[in-house]
Amino acid sequence: MTDQAWIGAAGFGALVLLILINIPIGIAMGVVGIVGLWILIGDIGALNTLKVIGVQDLINYNLSVIPLFILMGLFAARAGLSSQLFRAAHAFVGHLRGGLTLATIGAAAAFSAICGSSLATSATMAKVALPEMRQHGYADSLATGAVAAGGTLGILIPPSIMLILYAIITETPLVDLFAGALLPGILAVVFYSAAIIVVTRFYPHLAPPSDRQGWKKRLIGLRDAAGVIGLFVLVIGGMYAGVFTPTEAASFGALLTGLYFLALRGFDFPVLREVLLETAGTTVMIFLIVIGAGLFSFFMSISGLPRAFASEIIGLGLPPLGVAFAAMLLYLVLGCFMDSIGMMILTVPVLFPLVQGIAPGLDMTASQAAIWFGIFVVIVIEIGLMTPPLGLNVFIIKGSVPDVPVLDIYRGVVPFWIADLLRLTLLILFPTLVLWLPSLLRGG
Repeated sequence: MTDQAWIGAAGFGALVLLILINIPIGIAMGVVGIVGLWILIGDIGALNTLKVIGVQDLINYNLSVIPLFILMGLFAARAGLSSQLFRAAHAFVGHLRGGLTLATIGAAAAFSAICGSSLATSATMAKVALPEMRQHGYADSLATGAVAAGGTLGILIPPSIMLILYAIITETPLVDLFAGALLPGILAVVFYSAAIIVVTRFYPHLAPPSDRQGWKKRLIGLRDAAGVIGLFVLVIGGMYAGVFTPTEAASFGALLTGLYFLALRGFDFPVLREVLLETAGTTVMIFLIVIGAGLFSFFMSISGLPRAFASEIIGLGLPPLGVAFAAMLLYLVLGCFMDSIGMMILTVPVLFPLVQGIAPGLDMTASQAAIWFGIFVVIVIEIGLMTPPLGLNVFIIKGSVPDVPVLDIYRGVVPFWIADLLRLTLLILFPTLVLWLPSLLRGG
């Protein structure tokens, strides 16, 4: 490697160290980026870069979707849409063995379609579904595992904040990423449901069946869930159909969920104030990360480390599939001790050129590889959210049920973790599962 690439490697190591000592990731990336650029192009160049990147990032039109989708998810949570979804799913499958866990996965998937956040989905479903499952005699391990797994869908099923960040970092069209995520999201629900069926088949004592609900309650459940289904069709479906741009779809979704909240709760000023302050706080945090990521990515580009790294990996002679599986192992290891945003920001600037370089070997164009890699990254981040010793979703659930040992929660997520590995392997072997819908929407 060149001297500049070694400086980039040193910067990468410094960033990992700062993250490990709990420096906020946006600040850590900004500091490493500025110092690295100062070394490579001098003080004037580094300061000019800070001025240009900071301004360009904050006026990026794509950033406007972030506070709008966050606002939409918070309004939906405060309006109690998650409870309505769970009751609807419970009415149809609750009588089956493991039915309440199946209902949890279904409700989490539907709530993810209007939320976009894994942690918010986990926290909400923990409040809604866990008391119901414990009341019906479900084992704590299976109940908490289902909530942890269902929560991970929040960062995959559109609208996904993680996919929005990936789109900004790599300049990949957001509509293509949302389209590419839809089928893998549906597969996640199928694989999680299969895991529940298998576990409860061999260990029936973990999930006793509930009473069958009549069609009256089922129809009431469908009526209650109709609002969420209609919202998803209008917002995300309108974006897929080209009726809305992503920003227009986010605006429309935030407006509709806001009106629904007002219709249901009235002008509840304390809750409205809480929603707006949380939206502002989360948005500022993400914007700081975006600015820091811009500086760090530019430093990486100037150092040439991503190109050198890609050349070294390709020089090993690994087949493209071998490179993809090696990347999967790397993310699984990182998921043991890093948060989701940290993994994405740290690795994408380095691995993205590598993936585009091996795209022909995976029978993809560079633009298709950008879409596929975005979904790949989000899925391995999903797995990281359930992986010890960090597993942020696990600790979110632990906060809701402090009497349940953490080891029981980790034991409960094992079947879902295995299901995720099988799903990810399937998407590596058959990239068309990601690329089919974006190609269809573009008429390809």
